[in-house]
Amino acid sequence: MIISTSGSEAYITELFNGTTKIYSDVADDKGGSGKYLRPHDLIESAYASCLNITTRMILDSMNLAYDGVTVKVELDRSNEVKTIFKYQIDISGSIDKKNKEVVLRKVMNCPVKKTLSKQLEFINESSII
Repeated sequence: MIISTSGSEAYITELFNGTTKIYSDVADDKGGSGKYLRPHDLIESAYASCLNITTRMILDSMNLAYDGVTVKVELDRSNEVKTIFKYQIDISGSIDKKNKEVVLRKVMNCPVKKTLSKQLEFINESSII
C-alpha cells in the first residue's frame, strides 16, 4: 500500500510505502514546483523498473554475463482510445544477438505489464461522515 500525504508546498505529495519516502509534484507551469516526479512519471517508472528487474532476472537464470541493463519508457497519452507505452531495453555486455532476442521475448511477461494489461477497476473506499 502507498500512502500519499499533502506537502506544505503547492501540489507536492509525499509517498510512503512503510519503508521508503519519495515525492511527487506537477510541472511548474501547472502550479507545482516541478522538482519531483509527476504522477505519470511514476507509472513510467513502475514499468521501466519492472522491465529492468525482469531482464536481469532472465539474464541471471540463463547464466548470461552482462555489464548492465538500461530501460527507457515513455507514456504516450495522445490517443483518446488507448494508452501506449513505448520502451527500449539495452543490454550492455558481450551477449550475442540470438540470446538478446530470447531475453527480450521473455521479458514481455514482466509483472507490471501483466497488471497494466488487465481490465482496471477503481473502488473508492473513502468514508464520508
